[in-house]
Amino acid sequence: MKINILAPAILVSVSGQISMSCTANLLPKVTEPTYQTYDSAGEKGYYVSFGLSHDSIPATSIVINRIQQKISADDKVGLKYKVNVISQSRKILGFKPMITDKENGIFFRSDTAEIFKPVDFKLRQK
Repeated sequence: MKINILAPAILVSVSGQISMSCTANLLPKVTEPTYQTYDSAGEKGYYVSFGLSHDSIPATSIVINRIQQKISADDKVGLKYKVNVISQSRKILGFKPMITDKENGIFFRSDTAEIFKPVDFKLRQK
């Protein structure tokens, strides 16, 4: 009797792809994605703001100009987010930003995985 492993492997792979695509389609729409640079008192970074169409899948972190920053509960008011992404700091001893190869976007946490959604943040003038 010959055991065929190829068919179950293909079936598992296809079901995983369908599951991930269905989850990606349920991601909230990002509204008004903007950022503004700042440089004050030994600290440089970005003020990033955006809104979401719903919060059934929560946003966990943001990537702007290759810097990843976790989103805290204080950064969220309703469906609007305002995140301070620090890129350099002389105030915080030993500060190093979390660098990533990802493009600008937002990470969301679903029940099964963490999903990255690319977002085109617009630079807002001061």
